[in-house]
Amino acid sequence: MDLNQWDNLIHRISIMTEEELTNVDLSLHLVRLQKESDPSYQSTEIQLASEVIRWVKKSIAKTLQGLKEVDDGGGDVFLVGDYNHEITVNDRIAAFAYADHREIRDKAGKLIAALSNPAPEYPEKHTKFQIVKLTYEEQTAYFCYYRGVKKNSMRSSKRLMVFKNANQFVFAEDTVLDLGGNIDFFIVEDHIFIINVKAFENAFEYRDHIAELRDQNLAQIVAMPFFDGESSNKELFEDSCKRYIHSRGLAQIKPETLSAVQENFHARCAELSRIKSNVPEDPSEKEKYKKKYGTIWELFEFIDLDNRKIVFAEGASPRALIHFFADKIVKSFLTEDFKVAVAFEGA
Repeated sequence: MDLNQWDNLIHRISIMTEEELTNVDLSLHLVRLQKESDPSYQSTEIQLASEVIRWVKKSIAKTLQGLKEVDDGGGDVFLVGDYNHEITVNDRIAAFAYADHREIRDKAGKLIAALSNPAPEYPEKHTKFQIVKLTYEEQTAYFCYYRGVKKNSMRSSKRLMVFKNANQFVFAEDTVLDLGGNIDFFIVEDHIFIINVKAFENAFEYRDHIAELRDQNLAQIVAMPFFDGESSNKELFEDSCKRYIHSRGLAQIKPETLSAVQENFHARCAELSRIKSNVPEDPSEKEKYKKKYGTIWELFEFIDLDNRKIVFAEGASPRALIHFFADKIVKSFLTEDFKVAVAFEGA
């Protein structure tokens, strides 16, 4: 789905005038996530005054316009890249096409169904996020703000919060909604467009899935022959890798990638030996040489080149090894190919 197509609902909303926005239908829903329960989501619809509805529509249109960047032709466009488990997209929207992803497809379907079937007794204090549903000419988009509700706590002997009602001020004891601001993600047809990855993963409990994929790949990695050395410390390596900061990179590794790593491990070790043996003696040239190979140079700390085994010590960071297993530097170290992969190191 191309958000920049002239007939795409998101594009159309982003350029609408205030008058055009009056033709867009809006409803606001509070939603809570029910873990290990069916249905997975519970919702209630909030009735808004007409001036509030107008303000929310304008806020969404303005926020969408703010997500655009100037392209090479000088036009304002949405920059969109594919979502993956590893990279937190900071400079573009991450698109998740979930038609072939059963877990997210099912959860997205349950979420949308919950909006049409509000719970008779909804516990507002357990709200996890707000969904604004916009419909225009039979097209619908769902905008998520991952935030709960607020309760007025300013009723004490020292401070009070009151508001004017029918020409008198009364205690503000009702639920307070924080509307507008940054959109965390939005759903259009079978796509989720993600601005805040953490909010998306929380809303769909997707971190559990990342952990499962991470653990599956870790089990396969430590079962490889080069991890059976006396100093490999596979349990220590696994524990280090299970910190959340490393989970995305490990979850992203494909089975065919791990097969390639195992198949080419001895060839990569031979190349590392050649790289190490060619280190210049001149100190300044040596530094340039080491800088050239970047993350590859870090592998010398983790690979016993004589015995072709992984070595891992307590307190070490598994970062370089994860880059290696993730196919970021699995290609020949002696060609220019590895530089393309190394460009992703900051992720």
